[in-house]
Amino acid sequence: MYALGQQVRVEFWKYPEERLHYWWEAEVREVREGAVLLYMPPGFEFHHESKQRVLRVDHQAYVAFFEGRWYSGGPDLDAQGRVLEYYWNVQTPPRFEPGAIRQYDLELDVKCRADHRCQTFDLEEFAAKVNHYPAEWVEQARRAVAEVERHMRQREWPVLPPGKAGDWLERV
Repeated sequence: MYALGQQVRVEFWKYPEERLHYWWEAEVREVREGAVLLYMPPGFEFHHESKQRVLRVDHQAYVAFFEGRWYSGGPDLDAQGRVLEYYWNVQTPPRFEPGAIRQYDLELDVKCRADHRCQTFDLEEFAAKVNHYPAEWVEQARRAVAEVERHMRQREWPVLPPGKAGDWLERV
């Protein structure tokens, strides 16, 4: 799939417009059967093409991508490695390509506090797009929210032990 230390470009696209929504570059930190864990150091650049903004992120983050799953995500950490929150993106299953991971963003996001309490965001945006997505995508996106919550409850990789919950992070 990828080599440890390799730089990979992560792209989220909008459907049906077929336009790049946002992207960033990350380092491969772990490769498992059917999954890869990427690392972004403090100061990494997040390119939000839809909003025509480049954001320099002040914390470190990990994101796991799984073959065949309709979500990706992982912990955002402070400089000492403490979990600030988990960010899970609902998406089409990733396409693992040489040097890149690509998928369609399906609007829904699940954020979980360090104590593992979760909340779903962007429900209105998802509702506005359901008629534009294939029916299977709509069903899988709704199912993915429950799968993320189960993933957190069962502390599946890369979920860390619960910690002290803080405020939600600012997002673009």
